[in-house]
Amino acid sequence: MIDPDDLSYKVAIWKTEVYKGARATTHTVRWRVGTKRHREPLRSGRQAEAFRAQLVQAQSRGEAFSISRGRPVSVLRATADKEAQERQGVTWYDFAVSYVDHKWSDTSAKHRANIAFALMMATTALLSTDRGMPDPILLRGALKRWAFSKTNRAKQQPAEVEAALRWVAQNCRTVGELSDPGLAGSMVQAVTRDLHGRNLKVSSQRRNHSIIKAALAHAVSEGLLDYSPIKELEVKSSSSVHQVDRRCVINPRQAGQLLNAVREYGDEHTDQKSGPRLVAFFAVMYYAALRPEEAVNLRRHDLVLPEPKHTTSEDGEEELTYDWGTIYVGQVTPDAEPAFTDDGSNRDTRDAPKQRGAGEVRPVPCDPELTRLLWEHMEEFGTDSRGRLFTGVRDGTPLASSTYRRAWSRARDRALTESEAASPLARRPYDLRHTCVSTWLNAGVSTKLVAQWAGHSVAVLQAIYAKCLVGEEEQAKTRIEEARKRF
Repeated sequence: MIDPDDLSYKVAIWKTEVYKGARATTHTVRWRVGTKRHREPLRSGRQAEAFRAQLVQAQSRGEAFSISRGRPVSVLRATADKEAQERQGVTWYDFAVSYVDHKWSDTSAKHRANIAFALMMATTALLSTDRGMPDPILLRGALKRWAFSKTNRAKQQPAEVEAALRWVAQNCRTVGELSDPGLAGSMVQAVTRDLHGRNLKVSSQRRNHSIIKAALAHAVSEGLLDYSPIKELEVKSSSSVHQVDRRCVINPRQAGQLLNAVREYGDEHTDQKSGPRLVAFFAVMYYAALRPEEAVNLRRHDLVLPEPKHTTSEDGEEELTYDWGTIYVGQVTPDAEPAFTDDGSNRDTRDAPKQRGAGEVRPVPCDPELTRLLWEHMEEFGTDSRGRLFTGVRDGTPLASSTYRRAWSRARDRALTESEAASPLARRPYDLRHTCVSTWLNAGVSTKLVAQWAGHSVAVLQAIYAKCLVGEEEQAKTRIEEARKRF
């Protein structure tokens, strides 16, 4: 696009200036547009003559010149057309790979995987032919795990993956072709369906559509498209917040039975019982509402625990009592596909948990019973070299999701009745967090305080759980203790 305010018909073209240096001779064409002077140094006299003649001819035809760039309008338009043709020749596959790199540093491993899936589905819809196409499963895997993974792309690709991606690069449509509404519609349809052609759930449709919409907006900003060809996604309304199923929440009696069953768990892959190492892990979810990815990364310096007190019971026996402490939740390590983490591990390290900025921590009250369990855990198992409380049985490796999920499944089978085990009751370790938040709310803790402890916004908390009465923090702690004693 040429700015009319940048054009002028006042052009003066002077004689070519020749400078003979020690190593080369320079021929400089000199001219002025409006009040701005321009120079174009060239090595050849013929080149200088041809360039000057082009300027003179444009001036003779009465063409306007760009004041800032010094070129006649015809030259600017020809250059713009050439650049546009070059940009429109960029294939969707090449653009998608570059878009992955563009987004990589600013997104979590989970969202990187979501981007890779959406781009994979879009790419399969933009192939110009199926002649010679590799096996579809191989093709999709090569796209998602290799082409759209910056981590894996830096590695040596298997021969079959390299061949599949070479075929895609040679048989993918250009970005410019997406100006065709029919082709763009086919791409949108592809990203809102699963691998079997069935509609994805509404939240997944919206997520994938949003990813493709953002990618096309980037294509517009890069000059590959004049405008985004896709419209807003038309799907049935659906809330993005899912309410907690009340049937998954356990009571304190059931919680005690489950934690005791965890303590008895033994891993068939090892010679020692791994359950005792996991009791406190599940307890921080039940008593402090930590997410599994937060609990996995809990370290000694995240805990402010009062020392146990030696007291004498009514029977005259000495016993230890524990008080409220505080857990500071900071860095989280959610599960992730190794292809989409920076270091190729199966956990993604992030400094900013939900609802907070980078570097912030979330203080959570530590129930006296949890204080006891944490002290006992550290006395028996200590921490690893990085201060982590929860590790695997062998060599202090990071606690694997498969390990604690398997232990929880076995504990449910042991602690619950047959009908309870078949129900949604505490089906996932995450349900311990739901139980904790529900307990806080039912104890009369204010929604603002519960939201702060749980790492939610008040609006999301109210949507997921329930509205509750206002209460002060110290009163809330007392009510929580009283609520647990009722069972």
